[in-house]
Amino acid sequence: MRETAKHEAPCPLPTGRQTWAEVDLRALADNFRALTSLLAAPAGAPRVIPVIKAEAYGHGMIPVARALASAGATMFAVGIVDEGVRLRQEGISQDILVLATTWSEQTRAALENRLILAIDSPEGVRCLQRAQKEALLPASIHIKVDTGMARLGVRWNKMQELLDAVRHADLIQVKGVFSHLSSADEADPAFTLEQIRRFEYSLSAVRESGLDPGEIHFANSAGILYYEQLRRWSARSGIALYGYHPDPQRGSLKLRPALSLKTRIGPIRTFGAGEPIGYNRKYVTSRPTRASVLPIGYADGFSRRLSHGARVIVRNRWAPVIGAVSMDMIAVDLTDVPAVREGDEVILLGSCASCRMTAEQWASIMETIPYEILCGIGPRIPRIYLPND
Repeated sequence: MRETAKHEAPCPLPTGRQTWAEVDLRALADNFRALTSLLAAPAGAPRVIPVIKAEAYGHGMIPVARALASAGATMFAVGIVDEGVRLRQEGISQDILVLATTWSEQTRAALENRLILAIDSPEGVRCLQRAQKEALLPASIHIKVDTGMARLGVRWNKMQELLDAVRHADLIQVKGVFSHLSSADEADPAFTLEQIRRFEYSLSAVRESGLDPGEIHFANSAGILYYEQLRRWSARSGIALYGYHPDPQRGSLKLRPALSLKTRIGPIRTFGAGEPIGYNRKYVTSRPTRASVLPIGYADGFSRRLSHGARVIVRNRWAPVIGAVSMDMIAVDLTDVPAVREGDEVILLGSCASCRMTAEQWASIMETIPYEILCGIGPRIPRIYLPND
């Protein structure tokens, strides 16, 4: 076997890393506006609350928050207190809702950073009151209702003890009530409709206790896209914001994936027929083969489950991944890609004139969902942000 001559290509990154993700902030803003256009628009209109937890599904929480704030977002949802604190430290002034239950050790930091907390139990109210006495700060809460997800939230038909605790708590203001859909991406609407019925029952209980429910939000991305009756309330969008339909077979709203993943061709080598490539000789060439290693691996989010069936795009053509995916690199077959040279750009996720690879396609190979694909793109991958003006 022999090595081809090297072709020096410019590196797009100051770090010298030859693998990177491009995040199109224009696409994010366009998706946000498209989702907002679905909601009812009377006075006091509901709003889309972007979910930017987990580094904005791998896109980068701070740049995404800034771009969406410029596009009109007035509230964000995060998973944990630490994420909300970081947003405040980076100058994000919009409302921030922490979706998960807040641990007692984090409550004071949440108050000091003006985070809105999800409360789902009388003990949660008491914990918040103790923190308030120490910090001498008011608190804003959203009551979280379990209508069928069965993770967090007060049960939809067992709310009275919590409502009594909230009603008698000083300096705690109810700013909202919400729940979470478990199955709105399924074709059968039966359980989603039951969740809606339960949520409406819980809203009646809140009002009957003498509390104003404030901002009501229930729909996730699937709820916004597939259930018109949920568009009367605010909605929390995650995956659709980043350009993916929860069910690719449903919905006509045009969304654009915001993230592309790219790398460059490494050294190109020639192999004869019958030669193994990669760990454990999982792949053996069936013909004379030109192959290259690419500087990305499972430590970066290119899963070992992509070892069989994945393809990349090189010079507007498909090139199959061969052999087992390693921690830091993968191998691709370039035999059918003419004129390819070391340093040429490779599209791992994204599109060109004739080929398109999406997180949905990776998810199909890996038997998972696009959410896991996007969140799994690791911190070793630098993000480049395309301007949103």
